[in-house]
Amino acid sequence: MRPILCACVVALACLCTPARADSRSDAEYIVNQTLTRAHFEGVFAAARPMMIAALQHDFREKGISLPDPDRFFDLFMAEFMDEFVQSMRAQTASVYLENFSEQEIADIAAFYKTDAGQAMIRAAPALMMEGAKMGREAGQRAGENAGKRLAARIRAEGLIQVDDPGLLSKLLDALR
Repeated sequence: MRPILCACVVALACLCTPARADSRSDAEYIVNQTLTRAHFEGVFAAARPMMIAALQHDFREKGISLPDPDRFFDLFMAEFMDEFVQSMRAQTASVYLENFSEQEIADIAAFYKTDAGQAMIRAAPALMMEGAKMGREAGQRAGENAGKRLAARIRAEGLIQVDDPGLLSKLLDALR
């Protein structure tokens, strides 16, 4: 009787338990597919000029002038990337678990297993680089136009008061 009872319990458990991987495994699958070295290299390639400038600035403040900033950046990234990717994956898997239901995580993982999902993963680095390029261009235009509008408002509404009118004039000229 005991073996039959055990078999019934196991059979009932199988009927009640979904036949898919647990949420943690699905979340880890998602981040392993979407947070790859290539994806982050795409992000960092788009931000490369800004990151090199920041490194140069930080070193200059310490009295160090990099002889070849591009080469230094490449060397630094070679040492940085693997640890960064692993850390981001671990943290992001937890974020998925906190923000999506088990079913949503399973559905997202299932999508990434499809041909369309894999195509999206392959295209993501190029899409990020193109998006970053468009963002830089849009940001530059918006910044220039916002500066012109702000200069007009400062002049018309007296938004900024300074003791030195020459300073205000320089600011307004810089915004135009």
